[in-house]
Amino acid sequence: MAKSRGIWRARACRLNAVFTYARCRAAFDFSWRYVSFGVPDQLREISSEIWDQEREKTARIMTEAVSEVQVVMRSAMADLVHHMSDRLKDGPDGKPARFHQTTVSKLVEFLDSFDFRNVTDDAELKTLVERAKGLLSGVSAKDLKTAAQLRNNVRAGMDDIAAQLDTMIVRKGARKFRLDD
Repeated sequence: MAKSRGIWRARACRLNAVFTYARCRAAFDFSWRYVSFGVPDQLREISSEIWDQEREKTARIMTEAVSEVQVVMRSAMADLVHHMSDRLKDGPDGKPARFHQTTVSKLVEFLDSFDFRNVTDDAELKTLVERAKGLLSGVSAKDLKTAAQLRNNVRAGMDDIAAQLDTMIVRKGARKFRLDD
């Protein structure tokens, strides 16, 4: 026992030589910034007309950003729902299409993380997410492979959700965000 204490003390001394308080402190850093997405108030003092123009431009940019985020979220869900629906259909030979666990797990992961990702508070999409959660509640990939009636019910529900998502998505040309206009 005394011998092991001596070994530990020797090791601690060697570590103290390598990991001093100053070295450990220098290895870690914490910083933060405040970011403002508005129009600087100092601009109002220079010219209220320019300040109004810049405020309107900023509001327009933010509105476009919200719209683009909604399109991305809706498109992501539409892709997952369409894929699920396709995998639940029967093939040309009348047999069910190949179906993998990841088809279910990717959609369930999206649905479960939706509230966190819903930064635009998209109520329409949230309604469809809740419907999809209801369809998949307690359903596994194995259940969908083996139970034809369940498979048909889930497919019909996914087809309906997909159709609604398709009407909600307005595809426009891509745009880069430039906040320095």
